[in-house]
Amino acid sequence: MMTDGSTERSSADCADSTGITRDRPISSNPGRSEAIAAGDPAGRAAVRTTTDWLVVIACTAIMIVEGYDLLLYSNAIPVLLADPTIGVDQSAAGLIGSMIFLGMLGGGVAAGPVVRALGPSRTILIGIIGFTVCTVAVAAASDAWHIGAARLLAGLCLGVVLPAALTAARNATHNADGSLTITIVMGGIAIGAVASTLTAQSVLHLGGWRTLFLSGGIVGILLAAITIPALRRIETHHRNVAQADTGASRASVRELVAPRHRTLLALGVLVTFADLLTWYGVSTWLTQLMREFSIPLQGALQLMLVLNLGAVVGSVGIALLAKRLGTRRIAAASGVLAAVALLLIAGQIGPGWLLAGYAAVLGAGAISAQNLINSLVADAFPVRLRTTALGCTLGLGRLGAVVAPIIGGQTLAAGLGPAWVLVAFASAALLGAVLLIWFTPERVERSLAAR
Repeated sequence: MMTDGSTERSSADCADSTGITRDRPISSNPGRSEAIAAGDPAGRAAVRTTTDWLVVIACTAIMIVEGYDLLLYSNAIPVLLADPTIGVDQSAAGLIGSMIFLGMLGGGVAAGPVVRALGPSRTILIGIIGFTVCTVAVAAASDAWHIGAARLLAGLCLGVVLPAALTAARNATHNADGSLTITIVMGGIAIGAVASTLTAQSVLHLGGWRTLFLSGGIVGILLAAITIPALRRIETHHRNVAQADTGASRASVRELVAPRHRTLLALGVLVTFADLLTWYGVSTWLTQLMREFSIPLQGALQLMLVLNLGAVVGSVGIALLAKRLGTRRIAAASGVLAAVALLLIAGQIGPGWLLAGYAAVLGAGAISAQNLINSLVADAFPVRLRTTALGCTLGLGRLGAVVAPIIGGQTLAAGLGPAWVLVAFASAALLGAVLLIWFTPERVERSLAAR
């Protein structure tokens, strides 16, 4: 049976005006993985006594726009395939779909050094501007090559912003709210996906796929307006954490691959690979796969909507369950749940309304598995390694998201049918759940004990 190891902590005698306290471990709590800062045995790490919800809301808004942008292409695939002026077939659609994830891979690996050089607030603002411009550029593309290039650059910006925003939210969060906060922030991706699908239902039959991508530019501008008021507070929390970790050296990838960290890092990368392959494979191809099952476009878009509504609602409930029963245990259960739902959809078992139920369960399970591995990774490394660890797991694990659209496109192009695409994604979900067996509390404790 899986349990989560963590360290229960008591507050120090005083706290500064930002809500930061210094404390030391006093006992073990097997019910939940403690916050990253709680892993510093010397008591140097900063632990917040309150949660700055303005920062959490701003970071959630960033993820909403990411989800909106990522689903634009998925929702546009059926229309792109039918547009003779672009010349996109199923195989090319898969390759183009992988470009944004390839960019996110590079951006994720670079996130740690970029945040150290520019600070989190400037990194986030520049990234928002970058992926907004690149999304608008897709609308002006004249061929498939230009669409792929614009999506690659958009992914590079998103890849830097994602770990920076996750770290900013975690820095602004009270220990007890750690897993819940990350789930709320990551849940923004599913909210954005819902908004993207609703927009697609209204826009595609009016202005086509180009208008759909133009809407992404408008959403990016709105995001900048929402996040600017929180940028100064993000920078303040970042400085507080850095100052509290006074004895720490600068984080580096070399330090992450030290013996005490590398097993957890490898597991984080592999589980993230499997979970992202599942989630982004489904997110990219579900609309077209339902078309392959002879479901009308509006019906396919409605299933995509249900998938993401399930992700929004289900992920919050699963996060609360993880807080009570343990993050690792619930992360594994979420992966199994997603795999079962995928197999049921592949088998087309039951009437149409039941298919919608499967999609909702799939959304809740698949996104929760990824959210919770982010939380596990965040809580498994010392403060100084936070952004670098998340950048590596999300960056290298992003290879799963890179290959997922290609798997879907090549499987369909080979004539194997949509069911086999779903079986491949189900296999990835199961793999992620099994790998969590080795993400043990003992390994986490050794990692957090590192000075």
